[in-house]
Amino acid sequence: MRKFHLIARAVILNDNHILLAHQKGMSNTFLPGGHINIGESAVTALKREIYEELGLELDVEGYLGAVEADWEDGGAEQFEINHIFKAGIKGTSLSSPLKSQEDHLEFLWSSIDDLYANNLLPHPLKKLIMNYAAGDRSIWWESTLVDR
Repeated sequence: MRKFHLIARAVILNDNHILLAHQKGMSNTFLPGGHINIGESAVTALKREIYEELGLELDVEGYLGAVEADWEDGGAEQFEINHIFKAGIKGTSLSSPLKSQEDHLEFLWSSIDDLYANNLLPHPLKKLIMNYAAGDRSIWWESTLVDR
């Protein structure tokens, strides 16, 4: 079986740190955000997902690019396209932990240098975020798919 996911995700930076999400019981982290519903814009989906996950209003600042990825989950092929946006959340700081509104998720501020240690997925995001933090403003496009 094959499954396709269309996702909107946020890069939220604060003093050389980035906000990451983590599903309890898993070994990886990911950027906050989630699925785009049919008939919903990517920006609307991202704002909705952040409000559902954190109970906070998101300020979307611009489009960074896209990352496509594939993986296997329980024998099923998974494919996703992640639309990535630069965003901010007013009133957040590194010293105040963010409380998840969803029991299966938790959030952490990670140093940009710790993206590999925090196992950020999809893998291409690590390099893209590190380059962005270093000043690279190129449009993002990366893929884990091999030309088929």
